[in-house]
Amino acid sequence: MAVIVVQAVGLSTAFDLGSLFGRAQAAGFAWLGHAGLAAKVLIAWFAALMVAAGPRWSYWVRTLHDAPFAHRHLLPLVFQVGSFTLLFLLTYQMSVESTHWNLDSALPYLVWIGLLGLVGLFWLTSLAPTSFWIRFAREETHAIAFACAVGVIAFLFALVTQDLWDPLGDVTFSAVASLLRWFYTDVLVEPEHRIIGIDEFLVEIAAACSGYEGIGLVLILSGFYLFIFHKEFLFPQSLLLLPIGVVTIWSFNVARIAILVAIGAEISPELAVDGFHSLAGWIAFVLVTTFMLLLAHKSLFFSRTSSAFGRHPISFRMALLIPLVVLLATTLITSALTITVDWWYPLRVVLTGGALILLWQHYGSIRFRISWFAVGVGTLIFLLWVIMVPTDPAKDEAVAQQLSDIPFSLLVAWLMFRVVGAVVTVSLAEELAFRGYLFEVLANKRGDVSWPRFPWFALILSSVLFGLLHSAWLAGFLAGVAYGLVRCYRNNVGDAFVAHATTNGLLSIYVLITAEWSTW
Repeated sequence: MAVIVVQAVGLSTAFDLGSLFGRAQAAGFAWLGHAGLAAKVLIAWFAALMVAAGPRWSYWVRTLHDAPFAHRHLLPLVFQVGSFTLLFLLTYQMSVESTHWNLDSALPYLVWIGLLGLVGLFWLTSLAPTSFWIRFAREETHAIAFACAVGVIAFLFALVTQDLWDPLGDVTFSAVASLLRWFYTDVLVEPEHRIIGIDEFLVEIAAACSGYEGIGLVLILSGFYLFIFHKEFLFPQSLLLLPIGVVTIWSFNVARIAILVAIGAEISPELAVDGFHSLAGWIAFVLVTTFMLLLAHKSLFFSRTSSAFGRHPISFRMALLIPLVVLLATTLITSALTITVDWWYPLRVVLTGGALILLWQHYGSIRFRISWFAVGVGTLIFLLWVIMVPTDPAKDEAVAQQLSDIPFSLLVAWLMFRVVGAVVTVSLAEELAFRGYLFEVLANKRGDVSWPRFPWFALILSSVLFGLLHSAWLAGFLAGVAYGLVRCYRNNVGDAFVAHATTNGLLSIYVLITAEWSTW
């Protein structure tokens, strides 16, 4: 599983496929120019397949988990890596100016598509024997057909809605202008260019800022959620949740743009553009989806089993997950208020630490003690991180300048919070969630991690998600694999925390000595 993820990310990162296939139209392959939509369509297809397969999905996952031990999967994997290498080399040849390929002919595109098909085919056969996939296709024909239909609809919807961005952009622009006029009398507007601002701070509301992405995400999430858990809701009134979600997320988008203009005019243009603008959309999406879930489950009008708001016992699994949720929520908020240095970082430490303290009684089964094996693995990951993660000299200099401008006592206090956060609260919250909650859910058991029943699926998928949480995704993925192995060594999440804390502790010392703040 990790192989195909690393390959896909590596190919899309190394090459701009949209530009690469710019000349494909002359060869009759104009549809390749929409390669950027492929990932979104694939996600929609896979989600639809999971929904259509329903309760049978867990059976197929268990069967697939056991399948690699029933056949010789090394040879297909070698062919898969070889096919991807050829695909990568061909993509490189097609991207350089002095290529030997005639990009106006169909041949290079046919070879590229063929190699891509071989990469996928050999990947499937390396996971399980061909007989497994033939059986899966036969028994899940309707589910696969449904998923393909959803994928085609998602692709067509993405193409059609691009033409609707401009009209919605006009409506969004007018709504932002009206909202700002409630609080300011000197709002500057240029409707023909969709430029709006206060005093000298002006922004252009592009078509992509109209709110369609948020609307699409809310519709997809709400639609699939209602479909999967349809037995828990009352219909047709539950369908009203869809327009409620659309109106709510669009309203949040209007408020986001208005607040951005206000921050840029009243506080700091850099904070508005570099901090608030990049994260406020995700904050709005999290708030709206949380509101939608609460409304769906707590309202007698929508839910068959609604219950009043009140205290409910926290399970062990929920206790593993809550600290990371608190950490991510506070990170989103503080990052939106940050330009260069996150002066609000102590808030992350206090709130996440508070959640850990309040839930500590649930962690009695976890053994927290020093393991030299864990310390050794943590040290190796620290060295790997320093080697793999590049520094940003410009950011290092900017951070150093801001840190030198504050009183020494405040600098020491902030650095103490930064170290404690990295070593204790971040490491513990992430390990409880990824090597605790997620690992246990994916492995679907507690205890047996012996060969050949080793939970490879849980190890790889939890590591992929852990890597995506970090900007240095490949280093994060490898770190996740290492921490997962440490967790499995003695079947103890506490050992994974020791390894993670060791990595972050050594990294903190390294940063304080070298002043390479961008690696922290």
